Amino acid sequence: MKIAYLASLYPAPSHTFIQREIIELEKLGIEVLRFSVRQSRPEDQLDDTARAEADKTRSLLPVAPSIATAVLWLLFTHPLRGLSTFGLALRSAGLGKALLKWSAYFIEAVQLAHWIHQDGAEHLHCHFGNAGSNTAWLAARLAGARLSITFHGIDLDEPEPFHHRAKLADASFAVCISNYGRTILQGNIDARDAQKIAVIRCGFPIPDASIIPAVPARGEIISVARLSQEKGHRILLEALTLLAAENVAFHCTLVGAGPLQDEVSTEIARRNLGSHVTMAGAVPNGRVVQMIAASDLSVLASYGEGIPIALLESLAWNRPFVATRVGGIPELTPPGASGLLVKPGDAPALAKALKKMLEDKTLSGKLAAAGRNLVAENHNPTRAAMAMRALFSQVTSFR
Repeated sequence: MKIAYLASLYPAPSHTFIQREIIELEKLGIEVLRFSVRQSRPEDQLDDTARAEADKTRSLLPVAPSIATAVLWLLFTHPLRGLSTFGLALRSAGLGKALLKWSAYFIEAVQLAHWIHQDGAEHLHCHFGNAGSNTAWLAARLAGARLSITFHGIDLDEPEPFHHRAKLADASFAVCISNYGRTILQGNIDARDAQKIAVIRCGFPIPDASIIPAVPARGEIISVARLSQEKGHRILLEALTLLAAENVAFHCTLVGAGPLQDEVSTEIARRNLGSHVTMAGAVPNGRVVQMIAASDLSVLASYGEGIPIALLESLAWNRPFVATRVGGIPELTPPGASGLLVKPGDAPALAKALKKMLEDKTLSGKLAAAGRNLVAENHNPTRAAMAMRALFSQVTSFR
């Protein structure tokens, strides 16, 4: 079986779950063609695995010289299909600036469709139901390939701009990484397409218990999150300021880069948190694991999430978490297990939960153990890949 995979950016530090899924699928005998809308930069490739994946990935932007060949292929082999798909792009755009965007998606789709055709892939799978899925939707039509999409978290928030209803009507199937996501998607599509949605949770490997170090119990907090608006770093820093005012002993490491890097740095200085907070920037995954293992707990102050890999990683290494009650996060916290949840945007509640977790060692140990068991049960990477393989097998000629 030969499957094409598309993401807006691949490889990327925040998309290691896609990398893991592809590698696990290949272990099961599926040939995966990697495509990325934007070209991965050296700073996006933090370890040898990511660099190896980058070598296997073709990008649509910047536009490749082969686009001329792709356009000629479409004109001479499928002119009517090309015309109808361009019409779909124009109808999807409506009026205004979106016309330029959808024209760009169409050009990207022509190139992607030609590559898919050349390589003999009969199915295109896209991660995230956002702008990248616009390109995937058009490309699958142009190539005469089947389409599927994995929806994660915040990509479910704009069903109309990203035409989720129309895409699911065309798709062979869709995947959500949480029950929450499935409920949201079902509410935004035609009821006849609801049976197309499967829940497959992101796979995450559990390390052997013998290599997990004891909790340092030094008040070490870690937050692994892209420095972007939806991750709630301003609220987190407000909560940490409250902890410092109560003379709680702690240190928080912020792992990740992003558009708010300068703003977060300025806010740390403004709040006099320099001795309490360290910005580590983007870090290779192997190093992130070491940092989690050297912490007492993880924290996320997000306004929107699917199932955060950062929390899976924390639980896998027997570290509990404090997080906001958004998206699929509550599915990592069944009653009395895994972590403490608070309302998004509520800094005092976040500070109170962090303080409780730091001071109540019995509670934090109980939550960590329950969370590790939950990840082992629900997020086995081999079982997740096998579930994806089964979906692909149902809609392709591979058996």
